[in-house]
Amino acid sequence: MSALGFLGLAMRAGKVEVGEEYIAMAARAGKARVILTASDAGENALTRAQNASAAAHCPTAALPYPKEALGAALGKGPVSAAAVTDISFASAFIDKLSVEHPGYADIKAALNRQNEKARERQREARRHQAKLRRGKKK
Repeated sequence: MSALGFLGLAMRAGKVEVGEEYIAMAARAGKARVILTASDAGENALTRAQNASAAAHCPTAALPYPKEALGAALGKGPVSAAAVTDISFASAFIDKLSVEHPGYADIKAALNRQNEKARERQREARRHQAKLRRGKKK
C-alpha cells in the first residue's frame, strides 16, 4: 500500500482532520500528531499549518504530492493541509512516506519516539488494570 493509500485508510478510521479550521482545533486540543501540507499549498495555508504545528508542538511535513492527489487519497476535493490525530497512524504514514521519498528522517525519528512512549504508557495501563483485578496495590 502506498503512503497516500495508507493516509486514506487513516481518514476512514476517523484519525485525520482536513481543513484549516479543523486542523487548528485539533492542534489547540493537543490531538494533532503531524500536520501534512501539499506541495502546491498556498502561502497562507502553509503559514496557518506552521502556526497550528507550533501550537500543538508537532512536526509539519511538506508532502511531495499536489492538493488534488492529497484530496483524492482522502476522498475529498483538493486539500492543501491535513492533520493526523493518532500517533500510530502518523508514525506508520511517515515510515511509508520515507520509504517512497527519502528526506523525512527527522520527522520519522520524532514520531517513532512519541509512538514508543505511547505504547509504553498503554502497556503500563494494562499492567495496572491487571493488578487492580487481582487486588494488588501498586
